[in-house]
Amino acid sequence: MQNDFHYSASISFMDVRENLPSVDPENLSPQDVLDILLHLFRQKPGFLDLGHEINNRETGWVNGYLFRLKPDGPEAFVVETVGSSVDKMAALRQQQQQ
Repeated sequence: MQNDFHYSASISFMDVRENLPSVDPENLSPQDVLDILLHLFRQKPGFLDLGHEINNRETGWVNGYLFRLKPDGPEAFVVETVGSSVDKMAALRQQQQQ
C-alpha cells in the first residue's frame, strides 16, 4: 500500500457542482461520496487507485482506508480518515500480484 501518500483534501460545494455536475453536495448518495473522494485523490500526484468501494452517505473505502466527507463550514467538505481494514488491504495486494 502507499504509506507515503497524503489523503488529506477538501472541496467546496461550488467546486463539487462545477466538477461533478450530477452530484448535489447537499444531498449525497453513497455513490456521490465515493465519486467526490476519488475526484479529490485523482488530482493529487502519486495517487494510484488500487480499489474502492461504496460504503454509506458519509463514508467510502479507497485503497483499504475508510474516509469520511466531513462538513467544514456550511459550504465545504474536508476528508477525514476514519480507519483502515487489514483484510481489504490484503485483498488489494493479492489482486495486484495476479
